[in-house]
Amino acid sequence: MNQLNNQIKFPANRFSMPICLIIFLTIFSSCAEKNSQQSSDELLISYAIDTVSVDSKGYFFYLSEALGRSFLSKDGKTLYNLNQKKPMLEVVDLTTLVLKDTIPLEREGPSGIGTYPFYDGFQVMDSGDIFFFAWEELVKLNADRDKVKKYRFDQLKLTEDTLLPDEVIRYEGLISEDGQYLFTFFGNKSDIHSRLGLVRVGLEDLTIKKLDLPIFDELLPFEIKSESSNGYPFTYVEPIHLTQAENQLLVSSSPFNEAYRIDHDFNRFERLTFSSMITPDQVEITYPTQHSSEAKQTNAIWDRWKQVSFYGLNWDTQSQKFWRITDQTFMENETNPNKTTLTFFDWELNQLGEVSLPEDWKIRGAPFMAQGMYWQFINIDDEMAFVRLKPTITEK
Repeated sequence: MNQLNNQIKFPANRFSMPICLIIFLTIFSSCAEKNSQQSSDELLISYAIDTVSVDSKGYFFYLSEALGRSFLSKDGKTLYNLNQKKPMLEVVDLTTLVLKDTIPLEREGPSGIGTYPFYDGFQVMDSGDIFFFAWEELVKLNADRDKVKKYRFDQLKLTEDTLLPDEVIRYEGLISEDGQYLFTFFGNKSDIHSRLGLVRVGLEDLTIKKLDLPIFDELLPFEIKSESSNGYPFTYVEPIHLTQAENQLLVSSSPFNEAYRIDHDFNRFERLTFSSMITPDQVEITYPTQHSSEAKQTNAIWDRWKQVSFYGLNWDTQSQKFWRITDQTFMENETNPNKTTLTFFDWELNQLGEVSLPEDWKIRGAPFMAQGMYWQFINIDDEMAFVRLKPTITEK
């Protein structure tokens, strides 16, 4: 690992050496939508960048998805990467940067997670249980790896709130930190892209609780639709991000610089709006949203990505701050460089500061916020490596 502490110009290959920058920023504080305020306090933000490689001990990591199907432990010390071909979990110690373990997974039998060729995601709980999000079911593998429990909500008797006959629960979202609940969306049975609202599913008592948020209606105009070659419509929908940090459930979306904070009882919400000096605070629909071909739709999606995209909020235990990435992506052959911004919030979601990352910063796979650093995966000669950005925030 190399680290450079002097202030230097960006190298032609910005991953070949670390850099350190000192940046003065105007800082904004966030508050509920009904009472938005700003402050003009200045903070001094510096950051250093280095590149590190993981010791694979001769093992060949599964890097085909650029760690796009991986999970970071709550303490930020362990990274789990899902090898969907074998299947297997690759366990990396981010403190020592070595391969810690590999966990073989069965597809069939009493501990089989299923024969799906693709899993949308997974979570490893502190208890050792692992949840897998499959296309048609949620799969829970116990800590001893000898028994699974599968949830197919359309085949279960759910109580408390009621799903309408044409409503279904989606197999995506977030498992609560205690493993008791699934936070996800419900939508129309006939439209796999639809999201009508937020729902909490009790995984032990099979209760459901629905919550309507304005975000679902407000995202509808951003959908980009086309008729596919087989006659079925395909719809691009904006990502919705779910984050839990202790008793806080946060909901945010890609086009809006805001977040919803859901109360512990899942009855009420608070809408928080933020403001950026670096990026727009909302996507403008300057692209067509209805298309007669997939090719035209793809071009419209690229045009959409040229505008701002707000990622989810991530709590970092070491810095005691929420971190969030904002990105604008451009085609390789275009003259505009990619633009990436890092924004910091305190526990109450007061915005502390924002900083532009080096020009043309590329987000490959899933970025991670761990141990007071932003980790960005890169593939170096088919080995797992990371560019790490470590900021320091102090009052001027």
